[in-house]
Amino acid sequence: MFFLLFPYRNVPRKTLIPYLANLDEEYWFMKSDVYPNNLAWIISHITSSEDYWINEVALKKSCILNINEYCPPKEILESYIHIRNYTDDILHKLEDSQLNKLVEVPKFSDGWTPPIVPTLNWLFDHVYSHEKHHIGQIAVIASINGFQKPLF
Repeated sequence: MFFLLFPYRNVPRKTLIPYLANLDEEYWFMKSDVYPNNLAWIISHITSSEDYWINEVALKKSCILNINEYCPPKEILESYIHIRNYTDDILHKLEDSQLNKLVEVPKFSDGWTPPIVPTLNWLFDHVYSHEKHHIGQIAVIASINGFQKPLF
């Protein structure tokens, strides 16, 4: 069933993962005066966020990863791949009826709340939408810093 709900969730990764695997390490950490983040931050943020939403929020467990923007690119990329394999494995095991289970979303300091009643279905969609949002920033970072962007 989950393939029907999220059939394209991993499509951006088909371009992004080879791009990142072949990117010189120096580009992972490049910052500019006009944009505050770098690729290491973007990918570690996507990865840590997925870990947080799936494990802490949905499953009420501890996060499984311990990465940040200062980790080596190889470690960040391996974690990025690992967390999606982990998430996909969870989706494989879910029954359709479980996707409608309500999820308790924590209170965030900036006041953000889900725009709809949060269910597991919404949570997975939120994780994938969040990833796509930040993947779009990679082209901006590459352009600002003068290196090749991924060809999405």
